[in-house]
Amino acid sequence: MPDSFRSPHRPRTTGTISTIRPPAASATRPLRPARRAPDRSVQSRKRRRFLVCAQGHSSPAAPAGRTADGGRRTADERCDKETQETLMKIGIIGAGHIGSTLARHFVRIGHDVVISNSRGPDTLAGLVEEIGGGLRPVTAREAAEYGQVVVVAIPYGRHKELPTDALKDKLVIDTCNYYAERDGHDPELDDDSTTSSEKIRAHTDANLVKAFNAIHWRNLRDRGRNKGEADRLAIPVSGTDTEAKAVVAGLIRDIGFDPVDAGDIGHGGRSHQPGSRLYGAELSAEETNDLIRAGATA
Repeated sequence: MPDSFRSPHRPRTTGTISTIRPPAASATRPLRPARRAPDRSVQSRKRRRFLVCAQGHSSPAAPAGRTADGGRRTADERCDKETQETLMKIGIIGAGHIGSTLARHFVRIGHDVVISNSRGPDTLAGLVEEIGGGLRPVTAREAAEYGQVVVVAIPYGRHKELPTDALKDKLVIDTCNYYAERDGHDPELDDDSTTSSEKIRAHTDANLVKAFNAIHWRNLRDRGRNKGEADRLAIPVSGTDTEAKAVVAGLIRDIGFDPVDAGDIGHGGRSHQPGSRLYGAELSAEETNDLIRAGATA
């Protein structure tokens, strides 16, 4: 597991960025990837191989294999082959500022990406041509069915239009925000008895992780930085499933930002929804952690 997405109780001993620390009041168990029993699922094996190959290393336990002419593959050649086989299929529902920016990033780092909007694939020809890299326009249902990871980047008020049967049990990244003036008043959200992410999760029955909702789309487009650079921004992440959050954290890191675990989808999600101190803030991981520990919803 990448170093910058670790347990809140084991601070990093080198570097300038602090570890991810869920808020004290959160019910989410702290992330302890180093101690968790290895997950033998196909998806986890693929994600681990992707991370290893993307970082330019080979797995010492993996057999070298042979080339077509009987020669042995080098570690780099094997890694290239595994990377091609295990890059994620990502479906994006919503082609506005956030959806199209994420499509651009994910295509750039080599993922297999499809994108949809509410008006139909034909209306996305210009965007697809501009981004290139194999990006394909599809319907919302096709995006939901195709993606191993599905990004929902639509106005919250339209979440009931999502193809729920295609999203059931999938890893869904929720970038949505509730704005009563745009989406219409929702009494349960107005009185804070629940959150928009909890309502989307209940509607879709997806394995939902909230991310990319608190960053301005221009910062998402332009402010990606290499690891360790002083002005690298943090992106808060909330969710119940630690494996799902780890996958999303990897995507965030791959496009040049630092993931910070805000906690579960309820309490944690509140810490980076509109009206919170994290919403729209341009902060480092350390600064973001400090706000979460202090109670970012205040």
